[in-house]
Amino acid sequence: MKGKLYDFRFEFFFVTQMVILFGSLLLPGKVFEETVAPISFLLNLIAGIILISKRKELFWFFLVLLVASSALFGYAQANDEMPLLASYIQFGIYFSFYLVVTYEIIKQVWYSLKVNKTVIYGLISGFVSLGLIGFFILMSIELTGPGSFSGGLLEMQDTHANTLTEQLMYFSFITLMTIGYGDILPVTPLAQKATILIGLIGQFYLVVITAVVVGKLINQKSE
Repeated sequence: MKGKLYDFRFEFFFVTQMVILFGSLLLPGKVFEETVAPISFLLNLIAGIILISKRKELFWFFLVLLVASSALFGYAQANDEMPLLASYIQFGIYFSFYLVVTYEIIKQVWYSLKVNKTVIYGLISGFVSLGLIGFFILMSIELTGPGSFSGGLLEMQDTHANTLTEQLMYFSFITLMTIGYGDILPVTPLAQKATILIGLIGQFYLVVITAVVVGKLINQKSE
């Protein structure tokens, strides 16, 4: 059973990522943010545990993160709200998780001997994970220095819940993909440098990691 789950580790991880990113398109905003999104993050943590299940030291680290995150989610559901300190702890848990799991995904994709459907899912999941890391970086900057970003719908964050989260998530991914609509602007030096970093990471991933996988696939087909 464990071996079968490991064989589909990237597929499971990718599906949970898609729910996190696009679940709000199918479900009402409040229901998604308060219930579905936290559960999706927990499922993504479980998928991460499966993904690194052959690394014992990481397995226990991820398991601790899962237990802590589940406890915070249960507390929030029981009290209909999550205290600010608990929110920061939850934020740190997910930030740590994505930093480690993204490295592990890229490592597994890089050292894969054969390119198949699973590796392709891993390649995509790695890119999506970089966008989530970018979001956590941007959110950290905004939390420590409010007003680091302007434009878009950010002016509505005082009256509309989760606007800041959604807007910085959006900004992270359009920067990673180098789309750059210009509707949201980094207005502090730290925010500007972080934006450059996210854009560079996206380009490095496409030029290096994706190119390596494509090269392996071409060699595999020719053989």
